[in-house]
Parts: sequence; structure tokens; C-alpha cells
Amino acid sequence: MTSHLFKHSTFEVFLETVRVRPGMYFGKAPLTGLWCMLTGYEMAVEEHKIPKSERLDCCLVEEFDNWLRQQFGMGNAIGWYLFIINETKSEKEAWNRFLELWDKFLSCKLDSKRF
Repeated sequence: MTSHLFKHSTFEVFLETVRVRPGMYFGKAPLTGLWCMLTGYEMAVEEHKIPKSERLDCCLVEEFDNWLRQQFGMGNAIGWYLFIINETKSEKEAWNRFLELWDKFLSCKLDSKRF
């Protein structure tokens, strides 16, 4: 039986679920766990040639990465995960910073669609 956990779903929906209880999903290292899950998921999708219609839509993760590059002048050498981990002192602080930046990103994206 094929699992359709992510069919027609988005990263935003998944993140809102995780946000309520990150420890339940990723233990004491939620940002690292999230990054590892996304990286593994991307590899599995490619390896198993999962059709786009059955994939978790992660397009906003790439847009978030590009937004951070513009906002903070990040180079191409690191992505969103390393940027946040390197600017914080703990996993808890990194998770909170990620959520703060994610919310700001979504707000900017929403504002840009209004005009």
C-alpha cells in the first residue's frame, strides 16, 4: 500500500503541524532534524522517482533560501540551515530564529502579492 502522506500537501502545512510540538518530531534538535528530514526527503524523491503529484511541495523552502540571501547578503556557499545555525548559540535559539525568519518571509511574500 502506497502512503500518500504528502500528496497535495505543502511544506507550510507540514511546518505548522511540527511547530506545535517540534520535540515530538525532531527531539531536542528541531532545526537540525527538520533540515535532515528535508535533505533525506529530497534524496528519496529523486532516487525513487516519486511523481510530483505525490510529493510534498517544498518550493517555498527554496524561495525562503533566496529571500535570506537577499535580506542578509548571504553568499551561495551556505544555505538557510547553516546561516541560522551559525548565527545562534543553541538549537532552541536556532529553531526560534528559523520560525521568526520564516514568518517574516511569509509576511513579505503575502505583502508583495497584495500590490
